Amino acid sequence: MFSFIRYLRLTIRFVSIALVTLALVLNWGTIAHSQLPSLPTGTSNDPHKSPSSVTRLGVYEIASVKSPLDNHSLFDVVSPTVFNRDKIPDGALPVEVRAEEITQRLMRVLYRVSKTKQTPIVSIATLNKGPILELNDDRTSRPLKLVTVTELDADYHGKTLEELTQEWQKILQAEVDRIDRLFAPKMLLQRLGQALQICIGLLLGSGVLWFLRRTLTRKKIALQDRHQAAIAAAEAAAATHPKTETSTDARAMEIDEEEAEAEAIADVRSRFLAVVRQQFSLKRQLEIYSFLKWLLLWTLILMWYIGIVAILSRVPFLMRWYTEALAVPLALLILWFFISLAIRISQSVIDRLTHAWIKHPYFPLSETQRIALRAATVAGALKGLITFVFITLGILWSLGLFDVPTGSILAGSAVIGLAISFGSQSLIKDLVNGCLILIEDQFAVGDVIQVGDESGLVETLNLRVTQLRNGEGKLITIPNSSIIAVKNLTRLWSRVDFSIEVAYKNDPKQVLAVLHQVAEQLYSEPEWRERMPSPPEVLGIDQMSQTGMLMRVWIQTTPMQQWSVGREFRLRVRLAFEVNNIQIGGPQLLTDYIHGE
Repeated sequence: MFSFIRYLRLTIRFVSIALVTLALVLNWGTIAHSQLPSLPTGTSNDPHKSPSSVTRLGVYEIASVKSPLDNHSLFDVVSPTVFNRDKIPDGALPVEVRAEEITQRLMRVLYRVSKTKQTPIVSIATLNKGPILELNDDRTSRPLKLVTVTELDADYHGKTLEELTQEWQKILQAEVDRIDRLFAPKMLLQRLGQALQICIGLLLGSGVLWFLRRTLTRKKIALQDRHQAAIAAAEAAAATHPKTETSTDARAMEIDEEEAEAEAIADVRSRFLAVVRQQFSLKRQLEIYSFLKWLLLWTLILMWYIGIVAILSRVPFLMRWYTEALAVPLALLILWFFISLAIRISQSVIDRLTHAWIKHPYFPLSETQRIALRAATVAGALKGLITFVFITLGILWSLGLFDVPTGSILAGSAVIGLAISFGSQSLIKDLVNGCLILIEDQFAVGDVIQVGDESGLVETLNLRVTQLRNGEGKLITIPNSSIIAVKNLTRLWSRVDFSIEVAYKNDPKQVLAVLHQVAEQLYSEPEWRERMPSPPEVLGIDQMSQTGMLMRVWIQTTPMQQWSVGREFRLRVRLAFEVNNIQIGGPQLLTDYIHGE
């Protein structure tokens, strides 16, 4: 049942593409060819301007007579210029109306040809001492008047009235012969058969393309499944790995709640890094599958467009839309194909640049890992911006194909955008601050930060909000406009700031020697040395108070390792103090200890 529903959806999708392409092709045709003559729809709002289909040359206006079959131009007719089409002088006939009337009369030839046994003849006659062209057939006794040849026509074409009349007679006779030939039953059946073959070819081609897309989809899903399985295996391995960083119950008593939360955040970040690394390794393959599916989709659209145009060029009843199908629809298809291709190329370039950025040989490993996390955020923002720009340009260019004034649209959009900006100032602040966070590299996805009273792992960073996951697993959403000061706890390196108070009765030199010994021993072990870029620094006595002497040690670590290193160092210091009988400081009077009281 599920397979049937999936096949039904795919079938509906392909049929929808075919119907949309057909509508795209046919929507620009002149639908009402067989209606009564009327002024063209392209007339300007200014009555003193001629329509787009009319050429004005001083006192002459010229328009083309169209073929009733495929709308190609047969010849040009001329009329006196009408300077104001809201007030047409008596007896004057606008040239576009005259051309449309001739075209409509030729349309009647289609109906006469289907009823006659012999090809109608275009003959020359005289009406009101002027030559006219009329159509005679064997079915009607009254000829059909087609066109009156005027002195203006002859003057414009630079010929005598008789020469122009004979020329137009030959043109119209050739057109009538073509109509008679195309509408002959044998020829009509032959062309309908060709159209049927094209339809069958389109269906077969669609089936092949559907099968290829389905195969690519299956491979993509299988690749994603392997990707998810690899991530699950990495997380399982991390869960079963000997947890040298995990505190025992005894160690948990040595650390405060803040360090426990930080350790939980570190565990979350480690798993998150594993997921990101898996995504980067398989991203290129997924992009190849996505590009191939996109290419197959456009191949399907182009195939249906070519097929529909071929059908329009062969079926006489549909040939009137053939020239229309080669104009705006083709331009739209080419425009949006290159817009879509430009978007994909731009996204691919962004991926390559970010990949080169991540693999920079002069960056340390810790910085490379961090850049890999930040690159996903920056690349996503750039891709979204480029997609928006290209789609906006595509819409504007598409409107330009329909002679829509894009300048007015841009001006109106600017006014609307200004009005919206006043009502959404907080949103604009979020977007601006989000851009500054990305440009200044304040933090990135995968960092552990503290913003005000909130701290956690950055899971999502976009131009509007930043989302943190704290140690309790809570997802905290912070608008970027409210981020005034941020503390990044994992930028390049971290540090353990270890301090402990010892009693005054202890020998300070002995205490410092023990701290040196513990620090050197910890740094000498390979397991811990790889987490410490440099040896620990025993700073000495940092403060003296009534409770004792404050000893301070600095340990520089790789990002996110300060908590595990700090816990191990505290444990070893505790054991070393017990062995060397060093007492922890407590409340006492400093003067009493100095005088031995």
